[in-house]
Amino acid sequence: MKNNSTSPVFKLNTEKNRGFTLIEIAIVLAIIGMMMLLIVPKLPSSEQENLKISARTLAGTFKYIQERAATSRTEYYIAIYPGSDSVKISELGADGVSHEPSDPLLQKSPIKERVTISDVRIPRLGKAVDGQVRVDVGMGGVRDFVTVHLRSEEGQAWTVMVFPAGGKVKAYEGYHEEPP
Repeated sequence: MKNNSTSPVFKLNTEKNRGFTLIEIAIVLAIIGMMMLLIVPKLPSSEQENLKISARTLAGTFKYIQERAATSRTEYYIAIYPGSDSVKISELGADGVSHEPSDPLLQKSPIKERVTISDVRIPRLGKAVDGQVRVDVGMGGVRDFVTVHLRSEEGQAWTVMVFPAGGKVKAYEGYHEEPP
């Protein structure tokens, strides 16, 4: 076959297909902006999440210690320091001397960073906003009703309530003096 110079040659017009137009880019940016306006407000802030995790972890720790005390016949106490982020768990030995618990789960603090224990309330002792509050946990659970209020730097609060004799522990969003 002979190459005919009059045969059509297909060429792409490279000048028109080089990239996106300014209008196309503007439309994509507008769509992304609208999606961000809808999605971002629904995402929890890290402080809110730290507060929620701290409350649930503290509640879980109380429940775990009560179950562990009942099954292992070991007594524990939890030292809570209002005005700080400090919670220390101790195990009482057979000789009555306290020491760090052997369980690694109980050696870590249940309170995350930027979360503070604002106060602890035990009806027979009152409300403590500083110092140390010691909560004894025996084979029957805690002796008294305990309310622990946690607060974030933004001022949001969660409440952990520990009910005596039964092991029930609840975490509530907000600041509550009585169970809701």
